Amino acid sequence: MYSFPMEEDERILKKGLANLYCDREAFNGALYLTTGRLIFVGYLLDITNKYMEEISLFHVSEILKESSLFIIPNGLRVKTIKNRDLKFVVSQRNQWLAEINEQLRRIV
Repeated sequence: MYSFPMEEDERILKKGLANLYCDREAFNGALYLTTGRLIFVGYLLDITNKYMEEISLFHVSEILKESSLFIIPNGLRVKTIKNRDLKFVVSQRNQWLAEINEQLRRIV
């Protein structure tokens, strides 16, 4: 159900259920951290309208911790060099943040 094309030599490092909030839309789906990208695959309204958002790790300018309802520590805000601002709601936010930052250090 949550599938996406992989680049040559790309590996999935982490995956988990997530919500994405961007461009005034909300999506339910899954977030993947690969060796070169953050990829969200989700659906709008039903499983027939697939939505995919991919962010090259080279394009990430900032990653911030966020909280839902100002108190639930489960959000990550990803800002890109192309002025995209995406908010993900994930479980184990600090683990996601650490693993993304580790991969960002590896590619620089």
